[in-house]
Amino acid sequence: MKLKRKNTGEWVEAIIEQVSPEYLTVLPEDRFSFDWSKTKGTEVFGIRLKNEESPLGIISIEDIPSELRIFIRLLEVSRENTGRNKIYEGIAGCLIAFACIIAFQKDYDGFVSLIPKTELINHYKRKYGFREFGTHLFLEGERSDFLIKQYLENG
Repeated sequence: MKLKRKNTGEWVEAIIEQVSPEYLTVLPEDRFSFDWSKTKGTEVFGIRLKNEESPLGIISIEDIPSELRIFIRLLEVSRENTGRNKIYEGIAGCLIAFACIIAFQKDYDGFVSLIPKTELINHYKRKYGFREFGTHLFLEGERSDFLIKQYLENG
């Protein structure tokens, strides 16, 4: 997968990989603000540039087989990659699309959900196509497949 460097338009290779609980204890507080120690019982993945070690974003997912869905417990993009002056675009999209892949691999038809902060509801709906269901937002089927193609296959 590739991320787009905002100021140049250059595409740069990136990698998503599972991270250890120890890794989460040394995240720089000036770049990440969530308390990642609360991710016990979930799988945590980070996205980084291929030739760098520092994470650009992190996602915590929980498999809920009784409901045939992947639940995004936490999703955070590093501070320098948020807002108008971000360095790289597509970090959150890649992480959400990665959760969609896992949901397809588990035969959940790409069913992914999350509970967003109130101020992000419209952003998730507009940018990624999430739909509301009670307190959750969700993706599934064709919409999940579209995100995978758009963000992970750069289509």
